[in-house]
Amino acid sequence: MPIEKEQFIKQFAKQALDDRISLFLGAGGSCDAGYPNWADLFTPLAKELGTPISESTDYYKLAQYYANSFGSTELRKGINERINRNRFESPLLEELVDIGFTNVWTTNFDNAIELNYHKRGILTNKVFRDSDFSNIELNKRINIFKMNGDVTNLEGIVATQDDYERYADTHQVTLMFFKRELISSTFLFIGYSFTDHLVLECISEITRYLGVAPHHYTIMKNDSKNPYFKHFVEDMEQRYHIRVLLVENYSDIPIILSELNERIRKKKVFISGAFSSYETKIEKFSHEFSRNLTASLFDNDYRIINGIGRRFGTHLIGYANEYLVKMGVKDIEKYLIIKPFVGNKEDSAEKKKRLRENVIGQCGTAIFVFGEADGNSVNTKSGVLEEFDIACKLHKVIIPISYPNMISEEIWKIIKDNITEYPYLEKSIDFLMSTESAEQISKLIVHIIDSVQEAK
Repeated sequence: MPIEKEQFIKQFAKQALDDRISLFLGAGGSCDAGYPNWADLFTPLAKELGTPISESTDYYKLAQYYANSFGSTELRKGINERINRNRFESPLLEELVDIGFTNVWTTNFDNAIELNYHKRGILTNKVFRDSDFSNIELNKRINIFKMNGDVTNLEGIVATQDDYERYADTHQVTLMFFKRELISSTFLFIGYSFTDHLVLECISEITRYLGVAPHHYTIMKNDSKNPYFKHFVEDMEQRYHIRVLLVENYSDIPIILSELNERIRKKKVFISGAFSSYETKIEKFSHEFSRNLTASLFDNDYRIINGIGRRFGTHLIGYANEYLVKMGVKDIEKYLIIKPFVGNKEDSAEKKKRLRENVIGQCGTAIFVFGEADGNSVNTKSGVLEEFDIACKLHKVIIPISYPNMISEEIWKIIKDNITEYPYLEKSIDFLMSTESAEQISKLIVHIIDSVQEAK
C-alpha cells in the first residue's frame, strides 16, 4: 500500500537527520530544469528510423537500432545536441540540494544537479568511470555518481542495448559501490521509473545475500489508467522494500520536498552569542547555560548549529561535544554543526553576512544570548544583532535570553515591545532572563520550540 504524505515526510526527515541518505535522480528529475525526458530525447531519432514511440518503448533498444542504422557516432552526436546545455534552474533540484544528501546517484547525462550544487558553493566530485573511484572523497564532498556516463565523455555513455548488456563488465566498480550504498544508506528515488531494472536487480541481489533489503523511498506520479500500476507499486514495496508516495501531478513533488525540508529545518536550532568579558558572573552563566541548553536540546532530538562566537561559542561547543561523547554518539557532526563566521579582509563583512543568511536559513529556531558591538561586522553592528535581523527577515522562531547590558537584552526588549508579533513568547518572555536558573531557561526553550511545532 502506498505511503501517506505525512508519514513519508516524518520518516524521511528522521532519516535525513540521523543517518546517511542518498539521492537517485532519474531523467524526470532533470525535466524540471528544461532537459528532455527519454521520450523527448529519442523522438527525433525514432522519426529517422520511421518507428513510433509509446509507453512500452525500450529506449536502449531504440538507441541500438539507430546506432545499427546510422552509426554510434551519429547517435551520440544527436544525444549531445539535446543534452549538452547549461540549464539548471529548477525548483525541484533546489529543494533536493537543500535536503542534505550524502551522495547523489543518477542515470542522467546532463550536469543540472552538479550546477545546482555549485550555485550554492557546495563542492562536488563527479564520478562517471570506474577509474574515477580512486579519486573520490567520501566524507569531504558531495559525490555525484553518473551511472550511465556524462555528457563530457560521449564515447563512454550507456545508451544502447549493447552498452546496457555489457554494463556488469564495463562498470564493475560502479555496481559494487552502488550496492554498498544501497545497504548503508537510505535512498530517495526521484524522476526514476524503474523500467530499466538496473536498481531492482541490485536490490534483488542484496536481498538474496542478506535475506532482506533496507527500506528506500520514491515519489511517483499515479498512473490510475494503467491496470498494472497498482500491482507494480505493491511489488515495489513487498519485494524491493521501496516505499512509494504517489502524487497526482509532477508539480506536487517540489511542494512535498519543500515540506520535507521545512520538517528537517524545524529540528535544527541556531544559537547566537558572544562576549569578551572575563567577569566571574558572565562566565558562570555562560557555562551553566551552555551545559543545560545543549543537554535539553539533544535530549529532545534537536540539532545545534553555532558560529563559534567569542567565548560563549567555545563553551557551547565544548559542552555539546561532552554530552555527545558521553552518549556514545559517533557522528557528532550530525548533531553539532559548526559554521564559523571569520575574516578581516575588505570583503569579509559581506561574505560573513551571506554565510549567516545561508546557515540561519537552514534552521527553524534562532536563540540569542549575550552579544557586544563588533567593529568588524557590517556597519559596526554586533554579529549577534546582525543574526537577529537575518532571523527576523527569514521568519524564524526567535528566542532571546536577556543579559544585562548586552545585545540580547536589546533584542529581548524589542520583542517584548512587539510581543503580539511573537505569540509563542507571550506567556514566557518574562522568564527568558539570566536572573532565572539556566536549567529552567533551557527547559522553557525546548517547551517553546515544541509548542510552535505542534501548533503548525
